[in-house]
Formats: sequence, structure tokens, C-alpha cells
Amino acid sequence: MIVRDAERTLARCLGSLTDFDEVIVYENGSSDRTAEIAATFPNVRLFHGDFQGFGPTRNQAAAMASNDWILAIDADEWLDTNALDAVTRLNLEANHEVAYGFRRHNWLAGKALRSRLGREQVKRLYHRHHCLFDGDVHERLLDKNGQRARARVLAGRMEHDPYRDIGQLFDKRLRYADPRLRGPSRLHPGLALLRGGWRFFRCYVLHYGLIDGWRGLVLSTAEAYGSFLKYAWAYSEDDERRSTRR
Repeated sequence: MIVRDAERTLARCLGSLTDFDEVIVYENGSSDRTAEIAATFPNVRLFHGDFQGFGPTRNQAAAMASNDWILAIDADEWLDTNALDAVTRLNLEANHEVAYGFRRHNWLAGKALRSRLGREQVKRLYHRHHCLFDGDVHERLLDKNGQRARARVLAGRMEHDPYRDIGQLFDKRLRYADPRLRGPSRLHPGLALLRGGWRFFRCYVLHYGLIDGWRGLVLSTAEAYGSFLKYAWAYSEDDERRSTRR
């Protein structure tokens, strides 16, 4: 796992991994007790290094492992007992080219979401000589041919508690909207507003965010905010560049 300022959730995550012989924790610039917490677990090997984007940094951490099969997990995630049992029952030597995924359930403000906003599938268990992560922000697991890795979904759940509070939820959308991560956009802010409105409708109505009460409303609003800001900010940067060339 790659971690930074993860003291809120790290102990819970590592506590779910005590049956593993080795856990690689790659710490990149924490200012809290992240490293201190990691060092209290006897199966943890702690490394320190720079963050080079999510995909490259995950691959760098995987290269430090003693074994070729890698379970990639974040500090704000943990496996339930059914998922752990499913992993331990696998015959990993049967086929190195198979990857495995988990059903991930998202939390907000101390409670698991019931709507589709709270459910997704993530690919996390793979052989490092056949798969790797690609992408600096929303990384993807690719096979050795550069295609999206196909994964068998295991039983059990991976729980995900990513936000300390509502402010962090919106801060993360702001950070991911940075045009330096995506490049310019010619989509006018007026159309960007429509994209944001559609994102809210899809999350709150089509993905049933309304059944999660105020949590669903806040999360749907944050998704709309991030969508609008992504295009409006990129358009602003692109417009400024065009103006300086005139």
C-alpha cells in the first residue's frame, strides 16, 4: 500500500491484514503518525519515498515485495472476513495471468452507503509479472499486453472509508479537477454546467443516491461540483493561453 497522512484509518486497514506474512507500506511524506502506526505491526515492512503518481508509485511499492502475487490496498480500505477467506482459498499457482477483484462498499460520515454510489468493483490482486498499474490519477490495472486486466470477482467485501469529513470530500474533487492532470478543454463553462447537472441527476436519481438521505445528497453534489470544475477550470487555463498568443 502507498500511504500519506493516513493515521485515521491505517490501524484498521493493517489490522485486517495480520494473517499476511508481509505487508509493504510505502510512505510518501506524511506529517502525522502514519509511519509510527505502521511500525507497530510485526508483518509490516516500511519504506519511505516520493510520490510519482498513483500508478507508478503502486508499481514501485510492488517491486519491493518478496512475493510476486500482490494485493494492492489503500490505507482507507479493509477486507471483511469473507474476502480474507476467499483470498486464502485461492490456488494462486494455477494461473499467473488471472487477476482478482473485490466488491467495494463506500462509506461516508461513518456509515456505509446503500445506493449504487456505495458499490463498485476494484481489481486489486494480481501477479506483478503479468499486470501493472497505469495512470497518475485514476490508475488502471493493465495486463502485459497493455489491455485492461480481466478479473474474477471474489466473495466478500472490501470496505472503503475515504473521507475524514465533508470538507475533505469537496477538497478531493477540487484536487482532481486540476487541469495540470488532464490538459486543456474547449468545453465552454456553460456546457460544463450542463455536465455537472447531468452528473448530479445520474448520481442522485439514476444511481439512487436519494436513498442514502443527506449523505447521498452531499455526495451527488460533490460529484456535480467536481465535474463542472474539471471542465470550467481547464477551459479557463486554455483560454488564458490563447489570449497570451494573440
